[in-house]
Amino acid sequence: MAVIGAGVSGLSAAAELVRLARDEQTPASIALFEADGRPGGQIATSEFSGTGIELGAESLSFGGVETEAAIENLGLTPRLVRPQTSAAGVWDGRKLVPMPQDSVLGVPLHPWRSDVIRAVGPLGAARAALESLLRRGSPEPDGALGDLVRKRLGRAVLSRLVDPLLGGLYAGPADELSTGAVAPQWLAAIDQSGSLLQGLRQAARGQLQEPRSTLVASFDGGLQTLVDALLAAIPAGSLQANRPATAIEPVEGNHVRVHSKGHPAEEFEGLLMAVPAPAAATLLKPISEGMGDLLRRLEYASVATIALAYPETSVARQLLGSGFLVTRRPRRVVTGCTFMDRKWPHLRQAGRTILTASVGSFGDEWALNLDDTTLITSVHLELRRILGLNGLPLEARIQRWHGALPQYRVGHLAWRASVERAAAALPLRIELAGASFGGVGVAACLNGGAGAAGRLWRRLGDAGPAPERPPGLAETIERL
Repeated sequence: MAVIGAGVSGLSAAAELVRLARDEQTPASIALFEADGRPGGQIATSEFSGTGIELGAESLSFGGVETEAAIENLGLTPRLVRPQTSAAGVWDGRKLVPMPQDSVLGVPLHPWRSDVIRAVGPLGAARAALESLLRRGSPEPDGALGDLVRKRLGRAVLSRLVDPLLGGLYAGPADELSTGAVAPQWLAAIDQSGSLLQGLRQAARGQLQEPRSTLVASFDGGLQTLVDALLAAIPAGSLQANRPATAIEPVEGNHVRVHSKGHPAEEFEGLLMAVPAPAAATLLKPISEGMGDLLRRLEYASVATIALAYPETSVARQLLGSGFLVTRRPRRVVTGCTFMDRKWPHLRQAGRTILTASVGSFGDEWALNLDDTTLITSVHLELRRILGLNGLPLEARIQRWHGALPQYRVGHLAWRASVERAAAALPLRIELAGASFGGVGVAACLNGGAGAAGRLWRRLGDAGPAPERPPGLAETIERL
């Protein structure tokens, strides 16, 4: 079997295929093709200012039992570390305002609480509190998330809470994101009670009774610990780094031949593609021109992470919480900032404060075209204004991520369903995995890669009924 792409999705898929083969005592070999010189994709744990920080994905979410089970199976549970605080703020252009504590993707569950009033103002809070009375009918499952929030809760909640939060998670404006792809729990809440706030509050009460934690987490050695554990779960020699797959073709017996740069072509029984949609499109277009064109429709945002280490004495104001998000404004550079050594105590360095700033969002990527010196200076000047910094950074580093974040825009569920139908019609045993086809974030890729591996394994072993697909496909749209 072949896996193309050694990000978290591809590594998780390869490890799951190895586990399935071992459990069923079936001989199997795995070839994991990776174009880059290192595995891990957007995980980039790097030594900086005397400690190890993340220049890409920062943490993983523990919102489901699948993630907990995967971490436990890898033997990493003892190495988990939790953030010191989950509190964060929003910079509105004039001041830092604390994010309301009880919220779901920025939607405040209790609009009349003082932290909500501080964030959106009395009128904004009053408008949000009317949601259960106004309701506004059933939302379009694949429609604009921003439109749903605006109609249900008002403009203040959208612009001051929801949009900054989703801008940090998806690097895209809420008005262009699909509700069902980004916030299916909102649709479930409305479907259950007719009211978004009432439904979310009911769901929150149920979660309080569950024993598992829903906080984010990392590892004592950073997220690279997860990459190393996944690599250790596959046979030595399976990873083919610096070996991009250049073409695939069908061969007799529903097998697939994979061509790679500088090596002879190899034949496999099945293929799992854990690469961004444009890369998958290039490989699949000679087999299915329609699918190639379909995959190229998905758009991506480019972003950058800028790490800055300051003398602790240069931070004039107390850094509260784990960081802050930024309301959307033209020509603004910073979209968010994490106080790394406040959020993660194990990163603390005496006499220093380490910050990581995020830059870039879909349709507003002008700052990424600045040269490194100008970009670092621009970020520093904005942070100086927001945080009251009175000194220059001791160290700075930039990590640019070109085309890193797929945009789950309006109509994304329909697009994903079309991809599934086109993939099922291919004359090969092929499964797709990764953030383009599942969910963004480390946990989503970890679980999605394993799920795709399970589907491929069942297809290889049994030509019977197709296994159940994950949420977000055509049948999900019908249910919603």
